[in-house]
Amino acid sequence: MTQSHQQTLSGSWARFSWDLARASLPTFPPADSTVSRASPESAEVILEVVTEAYGSDPVWKEMLPAIRERMRSRIAETISDECCEYLLLTKASGIVGVSGIAEAHWTGQNLLTGICIRPAFQQQRLGTFLLGYSLYRLRSRGLIRATVYTEQGSLADRKIYPLFGGVREANVEYPGAGQRPSNWR
Repeated sequence: MTQSHQQTLSGSWARFSWDLARASLPTFPPADSTVSRASPESAEVILEVVTEAYGSDPVWKEMLPAIRERMRSRIAETISDECCEYLLLTKASGIVGVSGIAEAHWTGQNLLTGICIRPAFQQQRLGTFLLGYSLYRLRSRGLIRATVYTEQGSLADRKIYPLFGGVREANVEYPGAGQRPSNWR
């Protein structure tokens, strides 16, 4: 990301956090869907779903090329990492949603990709399920708190992340907007 692009994003981030010990979270997908863990061979389709989902939100349109490259790197770096999982939500028509989760990440968040649903499948409560299930998987990994960052005003900020008791903090700095620290793993 360029320096001028970082400056335009400064102060426009919101951070959500969840108390996983108290949250009531779904453990089974909707009746016509399945959820599974992705293998490294799924990296390209994960990137495709993530790009489509971000592209469907006007807040991200201008940033989409940078988001795609950042996500390509993030997926490549984390898809084989033992402390990460990529969850695929599938219907008969194929993969409709993706969520990358991590026990820890240099960006300070546990939701690596955000909750990404292909545009044709949005507004069907699939994002709600995928967020809840992602939080459930993080709790299963021993976490008691989960965190994510998003652009203020995005669909995730307004509609998805407040669910399951998400607590919002506005105008925060997003560590992922900068460079990965050299001392991270």
